Amino acid sequence: MTTLHRSAASAALLLGLAMPAVASQSGPVTTSSVSKSRTLNRAEVGGIVTGQMITLAGRTFYDSFAAAWRDKDEQGRFVVAISERPSARWGSQVFVDYGNRRLYQAFLPPNLSRIGAIGTAAAEQVFQAIIDDQVAQFFGDPDMARDEF
Repeated sequence: MTTLHRSAASAALLLGLAMPAVASQSGPVTTSSVSKSRTLNRAEVGGIVTGQMITLAGRTFYDSFAAAWRDKDEQGRFVVAISERPSARWGSQVFVDYGNRRLYQAFLPPNLSRIGAIGTAAAEQVFQAIIDDQVAQFFGDPDMARDEF
């Protein structure tokens, strides 16, 4: 085993990474072979709904939103982030972001039984906004007429 292979193997052990099968060959390890072994399958990563919930009301909203979202986005194409900002004065405020855009924000009522319906409606609204945005990107900017180029 050459010095390059030993140092790469020890670095991989320290980082907790598995060495690719290419490293056991007699040639040097190339960047493309290492990057191929570390890439994630997009099918496994798509459709994620991340949440930063603090209160029970926020968690109830997240659970109902995520359940409705799984029904809407069956192929797992979109990644959305849900965050909550609790306030003693105003109650919990939730935000749903897609990419760098905030697509939904609302104050949650103190009655937990109504929050499930709000989460389901929010999933419908966010999914429709994402689809509308993708259609607008596909066909161009709807605010620009052809003579304004």
